[in-house]
Amino acid sequence: MKKQIYLTDLTHESKLGLGSDTIPLQLGLIGSYCLKEHGNKVDVKIFKFVDEFVEAVEKQPPFIIGASNYMWNIDLTSKLVGAIKKKHPGIITIYGGPNYSDNLGEQIDWLNKHPEADFYIFKDGEIPFSRLVGSLLDNSVSAIKKNRLPSCHSLVDGEPNFGKLEERLQDLSIIPSPYTTGLLDKFFEQKLLPMIQTNRGCPFTCTYCSEGDDYYQKVRKNSLKHKTTEIDYIANKVKHTKTLFITDSNFGMFKEDVDFCKHLGEVQKATGYPELLSCSTGKNQKERVLKCNELLGGIMRFAASVQSLDKTVLKNIKRTNISLEEIMGLSDQVSDTDTHSYSELILGLPGDSLKIQKESIAKLMQTGISNITQHQLSLVCGTEIASPEGRERFGIKGKFRPVQRCAGTYTFDGEPFTAIETEEIAVETDTLSLEDYMEARKFYLTTGLFYNDRIFGEVHSLLRLLKLPTGEWINSIHNNISKGPKEIKAIYEDFSEDTRNELWGSRESLVKDINSEIEKYISGETGGNLIYKYRSQSLAKHFEQLHEMAFDNLRDYVSDKGKDCDEVVNEIERFSRHQKTNLLDTDFKITDSFNYDIVRMIKDPLLARQGGSLADIYYPVDIHIEHTPEQKETIQRQLDFHGKDINGLTMLLSRFPIKRFYRTANVVT
Repeated sequence: MKKQIYLTDLTHESKLGLGSDTIPLQLGLIGSYCLKEHGNKVDVKIFKFVDEFVEAVEKQPPFIIGASNYMWNIDLTSKLVGAIKKKHPGIITIYGGPNYSDNLGEQIDWLNKHPEADFYIFKDGEIPFSRLVGSLLDNSVSAIKKNRLPSCHSLVDGEPNFGKLEERLQDLSIIPSPYTTGLLDKFFEQKLLPMIQTNRGCPFTCTYCSEGDDYYQKVRKNSLKHKTTEIDYIANKVKHTKTLFITDSNFGMFKEDVDFCKHLGEVQKATGYPELLSCSTGKNQKERVLKCNELLGGIMRFAASVQSLDKTVLKNIKRTNISLEEIMGLSDQVSDTDTHSYSELILGLPGDSLKIQKESIAKLMQTGISNITQHQLSLVCGTEIASPEGRERFGIKGKFRPVQRCAGTYTFDGEPFTAIETEEIAVETDTLSLEDYMEARKFYLTTGLFYNDRIFGEVHSLLRLLKLPTGEWINSIHNNISKGPKEIKAIYEDFSEDTRNELWGSRESLVKDINSEIEKYISGETGGNLIYKYRSQSLAKHFEQLHEMAFDNLRDYVSDKGKDCDEVVNEIERFSRHQKTNLLDTDFKITDSFNYDIVRMIKDPLLARQGGSLADIYYPVDIHIEHTPEQKETIQRQLDFHGKDINGLTMLLSRFPIKRFYRTANVVT
């Protein structure tokens, strides 16, 4: 009889949504390779949801439990697996995943804190896990620990028995696809997003990233046949979504990516899948990335990630960027498409400051990039920047916060327990005070409300024609929040309070406090991503006030700059209201007359770059504005997937480019 192996990538569930909503690809890869090596002796089942996993364990306790270790599930996994081990001590438990330090002392500490783990697989897991399973089929746990198999970490009497690091796979294609083998079939029935990996590794050495060390420097790839067969299978099976995730660190940067996108584009034309490709695009070879995007009809999330635009900060994190001129060129090339272009900054990097944050955001706005994402510096286990040496060198001070949508109460064998996932983020450095951190977060809220997703993209287009920086207009809005509508002032007051309240000095105090009000986190009353939470509230409830504040400040701003353009400002305000008010009302449509060709102003970014002016678009036009049939279908599908309440809209904003919901505007000819 075959031995049972249960692989778990557990997720929390709350009214805010799932803590992790993707198909568990990495466990699929582990499982499919294990079945390739030992399929005549073992059976592998993969679990995402707690209830299903508990039911399976109670029905048939497995030979081995393999568990993923991510910051969004480790407390849940640890407590549940610990409870299972208590009832079934003979079950062998194997952990793996990136939430594990490279430092020997910290590795020993982790294993001591997780006595339920018999083994930890360090770094890539397919070969080490399979080898460990093969050894456990014929030997005892105690004997295997003493053997020190490659990449297998364990403790014996509190002392480390660590095998040497297994060499990485040279060719990822030797791992059977967990999709085409059927191992992940059941997840297509659930509201989970398909995810694939076309290559693994990253040639860059960023100190804040878990792939910034030597181990991942060389990129390992899948064959074209492997990738195309896999995507054909997914397109035939997918039901609830038309989004595809690609986990590569630099998708589109390699020539093989172009060949794959040619095939993916053909699949898209034949099936309609995917309509959104969520990926981290390459940090260089941007022309190749653009080619991939063109082949896919502009559906890629197009990244121009910079993390900072300050030379000292970049030196501190061992990072180089493409130029602002290149970013502007890329932005111009995708501005009139469905492409979701974005750039990422990280708040709290060594050398960062409030001034640098504001300057970096202003410079990125001037490129016309659709979205600017400000991450907080997460002090990730195993990264150079989070090491004791890194913290001391740059005066980094962290605080703890709950991971969004990752807290809940559960039961096993009649015993209830609470699980709360946490992360440590940098809120102070030698160059950034806590108060400046708070102000930087508020400034980013302003960016989210008045700039991101081209929410007022027509204003940016106008300012480029007037040769005025968009960042100055955004700054004027931010400085006048206290004079704005009471609804907008309340948004900022509540956001500031929530931001302070989500930070704790220690994990212990965080867990104690959240335990006392856990139902608020499960219900969605508290917790979640604060930026998206307040953006969704503002768009759903206070869009009229956002409009009022945006255009009142615009009038004052251009007047202060000596520009006499009230007529065009009034016209673009009217245009914006037609296009975006009551955005989910797909029955609204209108044809309106304008003295300025606003559509050309928005869709032709080169007009401003080549010296154009308002005079070039001053002629009467009729503009028809309504959702296209394709937009209506997309809106309904996204609402069905995420839900129509505030929590659903919050998740939608975090996953889907809302600019695709703006009504389509065309000049009537």
